[in-house]
Amino acid sequence: MMMLFPIRTALVASTGLPICTACCVALMYLFNIELNTVTLAAMIVVLGMIVDDSIINIDGYIDKLQKGCEPFEAAVTSAKELFMPMLIATMGISMMFLPMINIITGPLGDFVQLFPWTVLFSLTASLVYAMLVIPAMEIKFIHLDTDARQISRFERGQIKFFSVLQNAYNQLQDICFKHPYITIMAGLASIAVGILMFLALNVQMMPMAERDCFAIEIRLPEGSSLNETTAVSDSLQKMLLQDERITGVTAFIGESAPRFHVTYAPSMPAKNLAQLIVNTRSVKATEELLPILDKTYSSYFPEAHVRFRQLDYQAATNPVEIHILGNDQEQMKSVAAKIKQKMLTMDSQLRWVHSSDDEFLPTINIALDPEESARLGISKTTLSLNMATTLNGQPLTSIMENDRKIPVTLYYDNFHAENYQDIGNQLIPTTIPGVWVPLRQVAGIEPEWNPAQIVHRFDRNCITVSADMKFWKPQTVAMKEIKTFIQKEIEPDLPKGIEIQYGGLDSLNAGVVPQILLSFIAAVVVLFFFLVLYFKKLDIATLTLAASMLCLFGAFFGEWLFGLDFGMTSVLGVVSLIGIIVRNGIIMYEYAEELRFKKGFTAKAAAMEAGSRRMRPIFLTSATTALGVLPMIISHNPLWMPMGVVICFGVVLSLVIVLSVMPVTYWQIYRRKGEE
Repeated sequence: MMMLFPIRTALVASTGLPICTACCVALMYLFNIELNTVTLAAMIVVLGMIVDDSIINIDGYIDKLQKGCEPFEAAVTSAKELFMPMLIATMGISMMFLPMINIITGPLGDFVQLFPWTVLFSLTASLVYAMLVIPAMEIKFIHLDTDARQISRFERGQIKFFSVLQNAYNQLQDICFKHPYITIMAGLASIAVGILMFLALNVQMMPMAERDCFAIEIRLPEGSSLNETTAVSDSLQKMLLQDERITGVTAFIGESAPRFHVTYAPSMPAKNLAQLIVNTRSVKATEELLPILDKTYSSYFPEAHVRFRQLDYQAATNPVEIHILGNDQEQMKSVAAKIKQKMLTMDSQLRWVHSSDDEFLPTINIALDPEESARLGISKTTLSLNMATTLNGQPLTSIMENDRKIPVTLYYDNFHAENYQDIGNQLIPTTIPGVWVPLRQVAGIEPEWNPAQIVHRFDRNCITVSADMKFWKPQTVAMKEIKTFIQKEIEPDLPKGIEIQYGGLDSLNAGVVPQILLSFIAAVVVLFFFLVLYFKKLDIATLTLAASMLCLFGAFFGEWLFGLDFGMTSVLGVVSLIGIIVRNGIIMYEYAEELRFKKGFTAKAAAMEAGSRRMRPIFLTSATTALGVLPMIISHNPLWMPMGVVICFGVVLSLVIVLSVMPVTYWQIYRRKGEE
């Protein structure tokens, strides 16, 4: 603020920051809204906007003083004139986020739930403060220094800076008004380039999480014992703890950890499952360790698969999933094998390529001899019950140990058969009293291998081919290559009755993107409603809203420059950015309308004067907004950096385009109506 204003003016404008932030926190407390990552980010986003209303009010006050008004008259008149445009602009920005609360559902809905309320509380407090407190402080502390000797060198430098800035803008404005069609075409070209840059971005709704910990999932073949799982888990723990960057390992054997991260769902308990939560010294240590450990230990144990998982905000078990649906298991296996083989060749992008049909269990097929079993009175039902009791145990009772209930089960003394033929020695009761016969007498016994699990989706058999991404590799690039392969190599010869569907992040995005698009449309509708309410003219409202698209180039250029993915926080940034540009449009066009209808200016003169007069407050508010989100960019936080980049670059790079295109477009609209 001190770079833009004299010291007293900067202090007066800046007083709104702590006070409005405190009011926001108080309102959050009253409405039982917690202070968390999302609400803090919302407060940072509006940090620059909080002082915008004060800056606009002070700028109007100084303009009145320069025209000869007394301080009291200047403060009151400025506040009255600016109240309605500031109210409409502030309420428009505040309300445009509210539809997201009901439109976006699921984990993303939980994520954005509190964001709109924090923005609403902060900006409402800033408007009230700018209208009720700032005028009194203007009268008390801000006066024009008529004596040049009392102006400091710093203030002289500021005056010179703004004089140069104003002259440069006036020259640019003259050029734009001499070539209106070229100016408008340049604006449209910037929008087109922005859209093309957006299409080139990777879309990933939620990024990886920066945490000083990560998870390891250990899974042994189906049927493995708890002792075998414990042995693998203990060995891996000891090796991990030898690295100084690891501070501790917590093991959950036979079960998974309780939910400790919002999108990391616990797995079902199983004897062949273990989960390790590894704590590291820092986020940087986590990022260094994961690729090294994955390369070293993912295939270290021949009898187990070890999966290293960096925590993220995606509610997907695997980022890449291809579902093969059908009723013919053999045909489904053939299609799944081809897709899996292709994915195995993508080792530079994918890791842990696997299929739900990979694991098999040794089983025994018992075929009852119809004649012998009928003679002895043995049916399939009685045989099944007897085998189940013998092999799985017969529950007898339970005993209490402290608060735990321990079951007591009776087993056949030789139920652990050494090979499948030993099962034939199992004695089976007959309907003849006291007569038991060996199983081999009444049934044929053959070994078989069957899938460890048969998955169903949508009431159909399903084989899923899945993979994790190599660390920090974009999922969209790999998925595009897989889809191209399926379309060219698989689908032309796809057997009848077999269907391929895409899961993972593709399925997640397919459900979320329409919600985000609807939220964006709803935000635009809310803004348009406020614009029509204020201007009472569809053409000016439409022009103001259309001008907000001029920010797209800067927003997406920033994302491209930093190599960021377009995600949920980027959407929030774009919506905020549109609100900011619309606010600038309201300030400019409101003044142009006043000049035309109250002072008799022509459309061209009003447009030029409005652009020239409103350049300073638009520049100042844009500068404070851009600087306000710098902490998000400097922190390099993968969750919030995209939002900071979108707002900062969108505001800064669109500033020149907005200030040059908007006045010319206003003039051209009325010129077509016969007004010059």
